[in-house]
Amino acid sequence: MSNLNKVLTEVKTDILHASISVDNETKEKNQKEDSARMLKARRAIEKHLEEKRLHQAISDGWDE
Repeated sequence: MSNLNKVLTEVKTDILHASISVDNETKEKNQKEDSARMLKARRAIEKHLEEKRLHQAISDGWDE
């Protein structure tokens, strides 16, 4: 029975390590997706502000 317990313990350890690896990969994937989403949002905000400044500059030019 001792040998069977040793094998079961090794299997449990392998399963635990596999589970941790999957969790880490999932977290890493989510972080990459979050970073990409934040970058896209930041670029959209910068584009909006630049267009707003451009429209304001054009308006100011026509008023003078």
